[in-house]
Amino acid sequence: MIESTLPASICPRCERLVVPPAPRCPDHGTAMELASVPNTGEVVSFTTLFSPPEGFRSPLHIALVELEGGARLFCHGEETKGVKIGSRVSVEDVNSVYYFSNMGFADRARLFWRRAGARGEKVAAISKSLVQGLLKGRSSGQP
Repeated sequence: MIESTLPASICPRCERLVVPPAPRCPDHGTAMELASVPNTGEVVSFTTLFSPPEGFRSPLHIALVELEGGARLFCHGEETKGVKIGSRVSVEDVNSVYYFSNMGFADRARLFWRRAGARGEKVAAISKSLVQGLLKGRSSGQP
């Protein structure tokens, strides 16, 4: 089973969030407190290296992913096909190496409804209203 959170640390002084956890804040050396963050984030940048550094196989797919809370980390991936800046991805920690995978429509929808939680009824009402508006527009001859 894939964990839905990643271990992190947070600075009690400046509230900087760091993944993977660090013993001290990178900004001013204060002892960090353990935390966790959701394992989903947004691609900030990505590339494919066809001449990777020694010890890595070609092609090497890398993405800089910003997790909720602002922590950023470099992740390896199977491919960058379909990945765009701003794409939602999931991140998995395998033996202290982070891997990203592009989230398909179904994954994003599942995540949306899981996060809606108690707001689910309100979201459902908004969705119903939007669908009714679209149907009303089509029945009146609008595109």
